[in-house]
Amino acid sequence: MKFSCYKSDLTEALQFVIRAVAVKPMTPILAGIYLKADGSMLELQANNFSTGIITRIPVNTEVPGEIVVSGKRFQDFVRNMPDDTITFSDENGGNTVVIESGGASVELLTMAAGDFPTVKTPETDSSFKIRTTALKNLIRKTIFAVAGGKEDKRPIFKGCCFEIKGDQISMIATNAHRLALAKDQLSESYEDCSFVVPAETLRGIMFRIDPSDIDNYVTINYSTRFLTFTFDNVFVNARLIEGQFPPYNKVIPSSSTTQVSVNTADFRNAVEFVSLMSKETEHNTVKFVFAGGGVEISSNSPEVGDAGQNIEAEIEGDDLEISFNGEYISDVLKVIDSERVNIALSDKFSPAAFTAPGNDKYIYIATPIRS
Repeated sequence: MKFSCYKSDLTEALQFVIRAVAVKPMTPILAGIYLKADGSMLELQANNFSTGIITRIPVNTEVPGEIVVSGKRFQDFVRNMPDDTITFSDENGGNTVVIESGGASVELLTMAAGDFPTVKTPETDSSFKIRTTALKNLIRKTIFAVAGGKEDKRPIFKGCCFEIKGDQISMIATNAHRLALAKDQLSESYEDCSFVVPAETLRGIMFRIDPSDIDNYVTINYSTRFLTFTFDNVFVNARLIEGQFPPYNKVIPSSSTTQVSVNTADFRNAVEFVSLMSKETEHNTVKFVFAGGGVEISSNSPEVGDAGQNIEAEIEGDDLEISFNGEYISDVLKVIDSERVNIALSDKFSPAAFTAPGNDKYIYIATPIRS
């Protein structure tokens, strides 16, 4: 096998497929990335049996062939090659491949391509299509709300729920303390369905979608256990998360006694500033006082000190003092694209709803910290 390619193309492809390389492999081959060069394309595969990824990039192939290399080491060496063009060759025989670029070279051990469990297309029952940019936006606006490593260990909170009703698609994520819900319209109606996709799979999809590719579509095939994503030169299959997603509509407030409108950027900057102090507290606690014509944001750490900032806001209804995990607030402010954000509150113990003015396709719910 011998081929050459652009470093940037290969680096981006490796950042994507590395997500399906097994971290604690049952066999060494599962820690590898499969490479197949043929004609003008290089196919890369990784498969940990929960997720399988295939992606392709343009190359100049002199001698076609296939090999498997250690995924992490391969990625590290490619990322640090000095030139824009990289050449690969295993023409010397044996179980090594030589990688050269700009006077630098490395020789890596390879594994037999025939031993690699290439990614297969699982049997699926149904499918739908969605614009790539719409899918990327749904993921971006919800995925941050899934449970993290130290949070709820139940698998259902480690993924995002897809829900289709006719020509409407919703994506929902929650860790039981906050919830993000984003909606969009599909180009046609489909059979009603819902399923939960692992967050790590969706992060990879979001990374791989080109934000400028507004005319392309993703085809999603699914069954009761698996789903696949197909677009451009990308194919991903993943095992769905089993279990019943919680009834998210029950946590969305139906009324409020305090309504706030505040500049999104100013609010985010203030929360992130005060959160430098709140990170020293047990629950990352930030206190918000909504009163008069502004919001007072503060945090106190007995071991470090105090931090605070006031910003202007439009407030209707009752004055209110309430505390939140600072990260929960700054996270949503990163994905609200409008100049201002609306906040609906009731009392210091009830969840708050964050929305963008004139946009009924997105809502974020944060549960307060009882202090």
